[in-house]
Amino acid sequence: MTLQHYHYCSSTSLYSRQTGSTKKGRKESTTDMDIKLAWHNDMIEQIGRDIYFDLVNFDKVLNFHVPKQMLFYQFKERVAKELSIPVQFQRFWLWENRINQTYRPARHLTLLEESTPVVKLREHSDRTSNRLVLRLFLEVELDLVDLRPIAPPQKTEEDILLFFKLYDPWKEELRYVGRLFVKLGRSPDGILRKLRKMAGFNSNEEIKLFEEIKFEPCIMCIPIDIQVTFLCSELKDGDIICFQKLQGIEQCHCPDVPSFFEYLLEHKGGYVKPSSHTINTDALVTELSPSQSIITQEESTQVDICTQAVTHVTLLTKSSQLNEQNAVEVKMTSIPSTPVIVDPQQVHPHQERNVVEAASYSSSLASFDALFADIQSLLEVKAVEAGSSSRLQRSMLSIDEISNANKIVKQCLDMKLGSFISSGRTREFKNSVSIMLTVNSFPDNKVDEITKFLDEFNQTCERYVGAEQDTRVAEQKVSSIMELKTTLKQLSSKFIPTRNRVEEVDREIADMERQLAERKEEKAQLHITLEDLAGKATASRQALINAELDVNPLWIKKEEAEKTVDDIDKSWESLKDYCLLLQ
Repeated sequence: MTLQHYHYCSSTSLYSRQTGSTKKGRKESTTDMDIKLAWHNDMIEQIGRDIYFDLVNFDKVLNFHVPKQMLFYQFKERVAKELSIPVQFQRFWLWENRINQTYRPARHLTLLEESTPVVKLREHSDRTSNRLVLRLFLEVELDLVDLRPIAPPQKTEEDILLFFKLYDPWKEELRYVGRLFVKLGRSPDGILRKLRKMAGFNSNEEIKLFEEIKFEPCIMCIPIDIQVTFLCSELKDGDIICFQKLQGIEQCHCPDVPSFFEYLLEHKGGYVKPSSHTINTDALVTELSPSQSIITQEESTQVDICTQAVTHVTLLTKSSQLNEQNAVEVKMTSIPSTPVIVDPQQVHPHQERNVVEAASYSSSLASFDALFADIQSLLEVKAVEAGSSSRLQRSMLSIDEISNANKIVKQCLDMKLGSFISSGRTREFKNSVSIMLTVNSFPDNKVDEITKFLDEFNQTCERYVGAEQDTRVAEQKVSSIMELKTTLKQLSSKFIPTRNRVEEVDREIADMERQLAERKEEKAQLHITLEDLAGKATASRQALINAELDVNPLWIKKEEAEKTVDDIDKSWESLKDYCLLLQ
């Protein structure tokens, strides 16, 4: 997904607020740290302008000054406030220093890491300020329609995050165009359509892919076979792929990405990291081997060239770096056994023809060198012969020399062979034995055996040292096996209690599940009872309502009946009173 069209205004305001003094108090430095945050805006703005290799210069990214004990999710809230990116749409990656001296995003933070203090995620102390520094990459995924932040895609072990740069060979420009998640088991030909879209190319445009691997001590940017899977190409999270058009590039000064990188490194220094990788030399010796390795010199006045087979060497002085026509190529068919020393003060632009002449003159002395080599060889043979003949001249050895030789041999033989070899007295021992052979100190039947032993003594010592080393390796292996066995026993001793506890927990879970099932069944019965009660209550309620409606006429009848009864009672009483009066 392309990211170069999405910029947040808040990032600019944050950059403007990061000015002022860099000196901090001692108390503050012990409680606070810096978090340097890089995101796609930095790559868009820097690649092709400030830097060409890698992804970002951390001297020019967002810098947050935070307490060491701040929880990481609190830092995410601060980022959300500064960049207007909701917390749930942020994903942070840790950077790593690779063996090839590149600096790339390695992995994203886990949920557990995001709940810890930021100090636990730190990388190292900044050497200049002695402050703790944490460097992060903020991954922000954008909606294809309105370019608003959305949740980052789910990443599995099969997915890797790749960054992409586009090279224009006609303009000799390099720029960042975005990033993609790809499947390790798939090949690059499956993403060509997306890359063409990211670059604004036609759908049928032929493009070439290169992997940007390293820049020191030499450029390594190799073509990528689009039919081979990313896994077989050994690509991983944080790798950079550069791509370009292929048609009509033959006439370009730098027709492809590797040649452009070589040009940058030779003429612009190819800025990568602050100061540490800047080339600033008075003399530059370039070895034009297939790896294009470069040897530079900063303060000393001499440059050593490694004694390896070299077929092509270019010497450039400080002046000739400004004028490419002054560069002189010196053909060499071999390298001397000693390092070649180039003094930049002795190589001058106007003296470069003399350098070639000197090379020619040097080759004319080869016959003299061969002659003196033969003479030296002859002298060494004579010396050996003289040494062997001296064995027959017993009278030339003094009594003290013979006595001292006997003493040295006894001392050496009293030592263990390993201690003797490590003591460095082998040459002294051989000389002493030679003296004893010369003066016939050994029995005649042992002279040949001792002489043979002496001749093979160096090889014997080498074999002994090698055997001792093999023994140590074997002992170390046995020791490591014993340690592994001990560890295995410890693990085994913990296994049974742990297994028993697992079974106990399983039983508890089963019991809880049984109780839960019983409770669920009881709950179901209670629901049935509740429904029955609810039905009866509803019927009773309706009966009550109906009864209340029917009771009104009865109350009227009751009142009338009570009145009738009362009237009759009164008539009866009156009749009784009347009858009593008649008596």
